[in-house]
Amino acid sequence: MKKLALSLLVFGVFLGISGCGSNANEGGKISSNSVEESTTDSSDKEDKKMEAMEEDLKEKGVSVRLAHTGYMYFNREKSVDYDYFEMIFKFSKSKVFQVTLGLKGNIDGKKKDDLYYEVNQGRIVESSIYDSNINSLAEVLESIGYSDKEMLEFAQWYYDNSK
Repeated sequence: MKKLALSLLVFGVFLGISGCGSNANEGGKISSNSVEESTTDSSDKEDKKMEAMEEDLKEKGVSVRLAHTGYMYFNREKSVDYDYFEMIFKFSKSKVFQVTLGLKGNIDGKKKDDLYYEVNQGRIVESSIYDSNINSLAEVLESIGYSDKEMLEFAQWYYDNSK
């Protein structure tokens, strides 16, 4: 009886160990391949999303330009469908740290004073030092159909891929 119990225990342990070993090897290969594929897929998806966003901005009259000085300009001229704005993303150490918004008056067409915003935890927030008006920024973002997070993501992607 003891021999039978001992034999079953040894046999069970042997099957358990051999089963675990084969699953670990196969799982390891699948896991590393799936991580590589997942990283590639997410990178491709992000590129496609950002390229679509760039096209959408162009259709909405927004031109995008990156200057050698670390400034990125989003500009839209006044037309029948859209109002003028110039949004400047300022980069330092390859990260957006400040956003400036320039507007023109609807009646006189004169440029208004620039409004300044800071970037904090992935969001555009009012500046604590310079003139800010979060409502003006909200109107511009609403007119182009994107949130501040989406604009920051796009600006960073465009900056990283235009070097």
